[in-house]
Amino acid sequence: MKASLWAFALVVAAVTVAFMPVPAMGQDSLGLGDNVSVQVTRANQTDTSGNSTNGGTTAQPSGCLIATAAFGSELTPQVQFLRGFRDNHILSTAAGANFMSVFNSAYYSFSPQVADYEREQPWLQATVKTAVYPLFGILTVAEKGYSMSEGEGGAILAGFAASSLIGAVYLSPAAIALRKKAPSRKLLTALGIVLAGSLALVAVGVLAENSSILMASTALFVMASAGVGLYAVMALARFVEKKKPTL
Repeated sequence: MKASLWAFALVVAAVTVAFMPVPAMGQDSLGLGDNVSVQVTRANQTDTSGNSTNGGTTAQPSGCLIATAAFGSELTPQVQFLRGFRDNHILSTAAGANFMSVFNSAYYSFSPQVADYEREQPWLQATVKTAVYPLFGILTVAEKGYSMSEGEGGAILAGFAASSLIGAVYLSPAAIALRKKAPSRKLLTALGIVLAGSLALVAVGVLAENSSILMASTALFVMASAGVGLYAVMALARFVEKKKPTL
């Protein structure tokens, strides 16, 4: 039971990293014509104003406090990449914008304190950097999914690709630990049902333009997708264990 709870907590953490919001610096996002010192100062402050999103919801502050604290500035290529993925793919659709509204509600309840502590701890900055680097490759794959079908469909493909790969990469220790305990077929069936149900609700939310349905269904879809990645590693670990020669 404790192992299952830890796995659930890791899924939530992985989703947090996957959709980590990054600073909205306006249309001139690369700093052309901007005052760089103002941008860097703003990266180290907590914005308390809300921003309107495509889906009609009110988003929380858009600064990526933890990633910015790790890399030192919101103008670094790494933070720019994360921000570009959010702005160009996630926030460009109703489903993605509503998911970010849910995510931001949780993220900004703790990120300012974490970022403040992180700036004073070089070891933590290095740890966050190391943890984030695999995400760049994952989001590159997710971008390919988005380009296959732009709009809401592209956002769903990108979300599934990113979340499932994050589940596989970041939750692999939990998957290996749970490989003998979790019921394989029951887990896969449950994940399939949740994915199908959440996708149906996403479609209903988009058609009805209902933010409440979209926020609940996209959050459920992301967590189920991360679970698929977790399951894939569990299955692989079982397969490798069975093939391992006995002495």
